[in-house]
Amino acid sequence: MTENTEFAKFLISTKYCDKDNPEIQALTSELVKSCNGDIRCCAINIFNWVRDEIKYGFDFWNVKASETLHKKMGMCANKTNLQVAMLRSAGIPAGYMVLRIKKEAIKVIANKEIYEKSLDAIVHVYCCVLINGEWISADASVDRELYEAAYINVPDWDYIEWDGQNHIQISDNYIMDVSVPYANIDDFMDMPHRFLTQDILDRANDYIEKLRKKTRSLVYNV
Repeated sequence: MTENTEFAKFLISTKYCDKDNPEIQALTSELVKSCNGDIRCCAINIFNWVRDEIKYGFDFWNVKASETLHKKMGMCANKTNLQVAMLRSAGIPAGYMVLRIKKEAIKVIANKEIYEKSLDAIVHVYCCVLINGEWISADASVDRELYEAAYINVPDWDYIEWDGQNHIQISDNYIMDVSVPYANIDDFMDMPHRFLTQDILDRANDYIEKLRKKTRSLVYNV
């Protein structure tokens, strides 16, 4: 949708951002076909799908966008990577915001093991998309179900409908530094994690699933 060479690097496929994967291309085409080329509409549709259809859960960094699509779950970096891949597949420049946040941001969803092993400053990754020449934050990390299960009563944490015009991102109260849009974070995703193992991930995600089940049971019993 854009041919501006200044932003060409925000349209490319990378090792982990495999935007040319046939399943990513097919899904993206389906999501944006009603937009008739309107960039804002496309970005909103992709944002909504990634936020709520890809459930938040802890995972390793070094996961391709197509793998996250298959898993239907991922943490902030995984969901962002898929969102960026889908936007790029639609011809829309998209990048990664990588910054440090206070670990208190995950306190309500992290089991004791994950929370105690995490540093006071943890890395958060979210998507930014170029719309009408402006980088707009579009953080799709927390799905509606998890928001209602864990974040609904947390101050400065909202689940809002993104309009494609205003920034949607984590509260400034958690942010410890700022970021610029990155076109490629493959090197970052290749870095070994300090402590994650599959067993730790399984226990952490079991904890999140229990949070979700409590909310589901409340809904079904109303």
